[in-house]
Amino acid sequence: KPGMQVLSLIPDLVIRDSQAACCGIAGTYGYKTEKYKIAMQVGQELFDFVNEEVPDSPFIICDSETCRWQITHATGKPAIHPVEILAKSYGLPVEGFVSGI
Repeated sequence: KPGMQVLSLIPDLVIRDSQAACCGIAGTYGYKTEKYKIAMQVGQELFDFVNEEVPDSPFIICDSETCRWQITHATGKPAIHPVEILAKSYGLPVEGFVSGI
């Protein structure tokens, strides 16, 4: 997991791997009305991890765009790309970055 290795170099950033297999969205599969319930069931392990294991985390890091949509939809927590964290750690401006981080 090279992304986690790189992010672990950022001082004071605590990273927890969910170990979940999938968020359930599968591209745009989970956005289809007839597939929504299945997609949410597939991602339930991840959503439970976010809500129960890291409830105080201000954001979730994920490198997949559609997975970030699904995570935010299911948990209400902003999901951001790892590059945003790297940029912020170097003091670079990041458009739309979650305030307070």
